[in-house]
Amino acid sequence: MKYNHFVSLGTCLQLVLSFSTISRASAVQSPTVITTSGRLVGLDDGAGVISFKKVPYAQPPTGSQRWKPPAALVSGNTVDASALGPSCLQQFPLAGQAATIPLFNTPPPPSENEDCLFLNVWAPASIQGPLKAVIFWIHGGALSFGSASLPYYDGTSLAQNQDVVVVTINYRTNVFGFPFGSDAAEIPLNQRNLGLLDQELALQWVRLNIHAFGGDANRIALMGQSAGASSVTWLLQRHPINPPFQSAILLSSVFSVEVTPTTNEQAWTAFATAVGCAGSAGVQRLTCLKQVSASTIHNFFNGPNAPPVFSALIDNITVFANPIQRILDHKVARVPILQGNMENDASVFVLGQSDVGTFLNNTFGPGVITPAAIAPLYPGLSGFSEISQIDRDFSFICPASLHTSAYARSGMTNVFRYIYGAVFADLQLFPGIGAWHGSELPELFGTYNRTSATASEVQLSSTFQTIVASFAKNPFVSPVPSWPKYNPNSTTLANLAFNGNVALNNVVQTTSTAQLDEACAPFWDSIVLLPPTGAGAV
Repeated sequence: MKYNHFVSLGTCLQLVLSFSTISRASAVQSPTVITTSGRLVGLDDGAGVISFKKVPYAQPPTGSQRWKPPAALVSGNTVDASALGPSCLQQFPLAGQAATIPLFNTPPPPSENEDCLFLNVWAPASIQGPLKAVIFWIHGGALSFGSASLPYYDGTSLAQNQDVVVVTINYRTNVFGFPFGSDAAEIPLNQRNLGLLDQELALQWVRLNIHAFGGDANRIALMGQSAGASSVTWLLQRHPINPPFQSAILLSSVFSVEVTPTTNEQAWTAFATAVGCAGSAGVQRLTCLKQVSASTIHNFFNGPNAPPVFSALIDNITVFANPIQRILDHKVARVPILQGNMENDASVFVLGQSDVGTFLNNTFGPGVITPAAIAPLYPGLSGFSEISQIDRDFSFICPASLHTSAYARSGMTNVFRYIYGAVFADLQLFPGIGAWHGSELPELFGTYNRTSATASEVQLSSTFQTIVASFAKNPFVSPVPSWPKYNPNSTTLANLAFNGNVALNNVVQTTSTAQLDEACAPFWDSIVLLPPTGAGAV
């Protein structure tokens, strides 16, 4: 799959970049790198890691460029790359803000701005020796919020401890990245998933420039969590030949297996009217919407009349129909896969819910699935614990099972699947949420609370980083010697960090997938093929 507006930099830039080196304007403070975006002046922390932040990889998607595919930024200017840039504009639906913001946006990023297409790079200070593996991080946030500027995505620890290059990226979210109204031909369907096009352009930038930071463009590991992991599945789908990455790491993917929501013209018209752009769909209304201030649009989508959270649309360019069949037909990137879930992946999304019937009606429609029909799948559970398991299986476990099993069935032998079970007291922000969605990220990035973390949490951070970095460096062997390659019909599922096992020599306890997936084949798999709008995650 090629995007002409992504590859327009041309091979001539490769010649320029081949002479790029890291230099220092002073002994410690200001490492500099020459890239297609300009001369970046970053920071040396004095502890073996250099960083370059707020690196522009695209022209500002503002004004007349709002709701248009990203355009590569090519510049010879000097760029201050010493501090994190703004997030893309965020949407936090009112109904869930009380839980969502403390869990996924605290501490908050520095600021929000429509001009937000930046990335960050952390690299070992020494670039001597062989080029290093690259971890390309895509944040989660239900395609509605999230940012590369969140403090817990700081790449210093990973780069320092594991001798890898870490890249984190912003991409447009919510209505700015996934407009859901057509306005005639002014926003063609194949230009609707703008946030995904942003991700592609950022990856193209990394391919062109990462060697200047000591990174190996041929050893890029895509890594994402939640909606970021779903983004990784879409990248796998659209690069079946010569993929621009070597491997993929998917944490709690909310991979939508079959159906993606279509446009919502009624909601789009209501939005346009609310911000002062009444009238029928077409050029005139879209022109008006492009002139509305970003803050006005932001306020509407964080207010009481905002439509549901956003999703990508099937355009058969960035998101494909029949993704499982595409895997079986070898129409996806056939690269090693490391994929898994949290033991309590859905707990944070059903906090405060205890009536199973109400949950089922709200999620799947009145009477579609009854408590009696579901009860045999969850013996001994009721209330919140049953709801949490139902949502976990439907939204996370069964889609992951379908995805990894399809890869294994298609003949891919380098697939590794896990379930993560570590629970630490300082991460229990709400009672009973267990190993909740996203609670592995402080361990992954080494950004856990230094004052409250236990010795086990510190040890697990080192262990989990080693697992991920080992896979990024060489995904063709097991990231832990005791971890077998995944076969859905045998004892190859890795229970990670259960029962206090946090050292590299005991963190993996292999088990059969039968118990974890026991509700999938007999019930959820057929329903997962047609997910309702009520289900979702970040």
